[in-house]
Amino acid sequence: MTLWKKKEKSQSIWYMITHAGELNKNEYMKLVRGATWFVGLGFIASFAVFIVIALIGGIGTVISTILSSNLYLYSLAFVMVFLGYLIRFSKWQYYLKKLKLKVPWKKNLIVYLSLYSMNITPGMIGRVLVAYTISKLTDVKTSAVVPIVMMDIFTDFIGTAVVALLAAIYFHQYVLYVIGIDILLIIPYAFILNDWFYRLIKRVFKNRRFLEMFTLYGDEYFASQSTLNTPKTYAVSLAATLPATIFASMALYFTLLAIGIVPHLSGTIFIYTSAHIFGMVTAIPGNIGVTDGALVALLGSAFHMSTAAASAVTIMTRFATLWFGIALGGVLLIYTFRYWGQRPRHAESASKAVRKSA
Repeated sequence: MTLWKKKEKSQSIWYMITHAGELNKNEYMKLVRGATWFVGLGFIASFAVFIVIALIGGIGTVISTILSSNLYLYSLAFVMVFLGYLIRFSKWQYYLKKLKLKVPWKKNLIVYLSLYSMNITPGMIGRVLVAYTISKLTDVKTSAVVPIVMMDIFTDFIGTAVVALLAAIYFHQYVLYVIGIDILLIIPYAFILNDWFYRLIKRVFKNRRFLEMFTLYGDEYFASQSTLNTPKTYAVSLAATLPATIFASMALYFTLLAIGIVPHLSGTIFIYTSAHIFGMVTAIPGNIGVTDGALVALLGSAFHMSTAAASAVTIMTRFATLWFGIALGGVLLIYTFRYWGQRPRHAESASKAVRKSA
C-alpha cells in the first residue's frame, strides 16, 4: 500500500470508528470537530425557533416576561436539571461496574457530563465520542464500550416514556398517542440492544467478504451488550431515570414559578414529558421545534396561559433543559482532551476483565 493510500485510510471516518485501538488524539479531534457542526447548526435552528415563538407570542411581551422573571426561582430550574444528571450518573457508574471497567469517579463524572454536549446530534449518536475517551482511559476497545452509551440513551428514553405514560393515564389525555409513540420509538433499539437481528445478518451473509469487519466489531459489541442486557440492569436504570425525569420536569415547574404562575407539579410533569415524547417521534436533533411548539400549546391549554407567557416559559425551559446540558457538556468535553495525553492505569487488567465478563 502506498504512503498516500495509508494516509487517506487513516483519515477516513470509517477507519477511525473501526480501528478504535489505533485512534490518536488528532483523529479523535477530527471526530469532535465533525460532531460540533451539528451543535452549531442545532443552535442556529433552535434560536430561529425561539424567534418564531417570540414573534407569535408578541416579541416585546415575551422579552418583558423573561426579563421580569424571578432569577432565584429560575436558577432552581438549572439545579433540578443538574441533580437529574447526577442521578443518571449512578446508572452510568453501574454499567461500568458491570463491565468491570475501572475509572476514577471524578474523571468518570467529567466524562459522563461531557456526553450532554452531543444531545443535539441526530439520535444523540455524538455521545459515542464518550466511548472513545473511556476506551482511552481503560485501554478497552471502543466497540466493547459503546454498549454503555447505547444503554444509557435507551434507558433515558424508557424513563421518560414511562413517566409520560403514567402522567397521561393520570390525566386521561393522549394515552393512546403516548403508547403508540413509545412503541414506535422502542423498535429501533431492538436492533442494537439484542443480537437476534445481528445473528440473522450473520447467517444470511455468512460467506460475504463485506461482513468480515461487521462481525469483527459486532461480536465485541454484543458480547458487552449481553452483559448489560439483564432485568437487574433495567431495574437499576429505571430506579435512576424515573426520578431524574421528574427532576427535569421540575425545571418547567420552577420556570413557571419564576414568572408568577403557581402550577400543580403533576401537571408540569405531564406537560414536560408529553412534549418531550412528541418531539422524540420526529427524530429531529434535540426535538427542536416540535417539543417547543408542544410546550407552548400544552401550557396554553392546561394552565390557560396567554401565548406570550407560554412562549416565554418555553424558551426559558428549553434553555434550562437542553442548552444548559450542551453548554456544560461542551466545557467538560474540552476538559477531557487532557485525558488523551495520559496512559491508562491498570489497562491490561481492565481489558482482561471485560473479555472475561463478555
